[in-house]
Amino acid sequence: MKKFLEAYGDEMEFCQLQLNYLDWEFQHGKEKVELLAEYGIPVWVMEPLRGGKLAKLSETQEQKLKALRPDEDIPAWAFRFLQSLPEVVVILSGMSDEAQLHANVATFEEELPLQKEEMEALMEVTGQLADERSVPCTACHYCTDHCPQGLDIPRLIELYNEHLLTTKAGLLGFIAPMAMAAIPEDKRPSACIDCGACEQVCPQQIEISDVMEDFVKVLG
Repeated sequence: MKKFLEAYGDEMEFCQLQLNYLDWEFQHGKEKVELLAEYGIPVWVMEPLRGGKLAKLSETQEQKLKALRPDEDIPAWAFRFLQSLPEVVVILSGMSDEAQLHANVATFEEELPLQKEEMEALMEVTGQLADERSVPCTACHYCTDHCPQGLDIPRLIELYNEHLLTTKAGLLGFIAPMAMAAIPEDKRPSACIDCGACEQVCPQQIEISDVMEDFVKVLG
């Protein structure tokens, strides 16, 4: 993204991002918004509810948010989060029925950015959602120095986690397949030779070979 902005940033009127409170950290949304701010480029948002995943939370998570804003619907929290970001000027929200249309119109009749305590509560919920990832990789990169295939293992695991998080919510995962198409075939999960060298130095004791094998399966 930085390279793209260096080449074409002066010509851009806006940038459309997948942005929501889950992807603020999970997909490095915060860094992307900050980078666009450096260029003075306003943000248009797609996937504010992450395909509907953020329209309904666990009972405990919903109670936490309801305690702070009793009259606010859970989907509205995703929009209030975006209203808290001055760089965001347009929010594109997919709606599948008239009830959702009316709910969104009601939400956007006023701007109610999140206060400090509310933002902290939402980020706590975000952390819980992100912890649903299957592989606890910390991206320390110890493994990459020992991989004879030269695989960027942390990046591949990041894509694997993203894909699982999306598909577990019953949604169509498109980010990982799209990103994988840009990776040379000899650097994809299928190139793993199951030598175990990476696993010997992994502080998290992740069974990386099994992850690579399963990634190939889940991507079809």
